[in-house]
Amino acid sequence: MDGSGSMDAWFGNHPHGFYGLIEILRDWAKTLPLTGELAGTNTGPGPAKGGLRLGFVQFSGSNPWWWFSGTPKAIQTPSGTGSSGHLSGDLTQINQDLDWHEANYMGDGTMIEKGLTMVGDMFDASHQHAVRPRILIIFTDGKIYDPNSLGPARTVLDQEDVQ
Repeated sequence: MDGSGSMDAWFGNHPHGFYGLIEILRDWAKTLPLTGELAGTNTGPGPAKGGLRLGFVQFSGSNPWWWFSGTPKAIQTPSGTGSSGHLSGDLTQINQDLDWHEANYMGDGTMIEKGLTMVGDMFDASHQHAVRPRILIIFTDGKIYDPNSLGPARTVLDQEDVQ
């Protein structure tokens, strides 16, 4: 999720884009066929249980200027809150994750490298369901200011077979 400062602008009828995005994600999650699995649940080897699990990473950072290369940042739900930064198929944990992101809006520049790395780590930690398709959806409202540094993060996502 884009946690940049530009996300505080109007978003449709919503006066704050980031909070509007959280609201849409919350409504969307209610309609999905979730697994019901809590984060970190390991059902062992074999085919994955049907349904989806979700994870959320917020990305931002200090945009680069001619004298400064910028500082990418990313955050996910901390240990002990919601999914603790893992994939979850439990709507209660998903809502707790979204509540946490809503309360911890970053509001800085638009840099995504650290966010992609964090997503790769999230998928890697869920290796017990390697047969499950891995899909990354990026929500952003504008230009990404660190495109030249995305190679290593993309390599990790490719190794995890993230689409």
